[in-house]
Amino acid sequence: MGPWVFLDLFGPQEVEAGALAVRPHPHIGLATVTFLYAGSMVHRDSLGSHQVITPGAVNLMTAGRGIVHSERSEAYAGPMHGLQLWLALPDGNQDMEPAFDHVPADALPAWKEGGSELRLGLGTLGGGPLRCPPVADGVRGRPARGTVEIAREHDELAVLAVDGDVRVGGEPLPVGTLAVVDGALRLEGSGRAAVLGGSAVGARHMEWNFVHGDPARIRQAVADWAADRFPRVPGEHERIPYAGRP
Repeated sequence: MGPWVFLDLFGPQEVEAGALAVRPHPHIGLATVTFLYAGSMVHRDSLGSHQVITPGAVNLMTAGRGIVHSERSEAYAGPMHGLQLWLALPDGNQDMEPAFDHVPADALPAWKEGGSELRLGLGTLGGGPLRCPPVADGVRGRPARGTVEIAREHDELAVLAVDGDVRVGGEPLPVGTLAVVDGALRLEGSGRAAVLGGSAVGARHMEWNFVHGDPARIRQAVADWAADRFPRVPGEHERIPYAGRP
């Protein structure tokens, strides 16, 4: 859908301390976008980044030519609910230098419209001054009373029902359902939704944690991970073995 190639809506569920323990694993050719509605996660990567992710913030990790990271709940215990999306990097940037960006909740554009509360996670909206860098368009809003209308400005526009009562064009959208919108988006209800848009990037191949336009580049990444040629996450000694096709 546009530049987006993977979406994981996790929770809501109660977790015990240390229950989330995703060991170091690699990525190429993509950017991961992590957003929490509830909970706490600790991000570490091979650039030396160490970031606690809290609700409302946007965590953006650009893999480019290759990065390794871990994701853990560590001492946190309580409700966990959030999104992780993978954004395919455009031609010319698939093998860029890896990078890490974290934008706290209070630094993101937020506003009210038609009785709803909206927050801009990435990109731009409405051709106006609302902008949050750096890569593509994504809006996370909580419809309250009334209606939000969003024009389709790019190749594709879609909405994910996160929780509660979400309606698109008057039709109920079940929680966990992603609807691709033909034309403008008319979003109603008292629930919470994530709105995604953006321009298509062209053909991409996905294998395990790797995304790229060139299958040979993915095969090389598989071989590099097997041979331990990726950079390491400082202070981490575990790693997830390759779990894809031979």
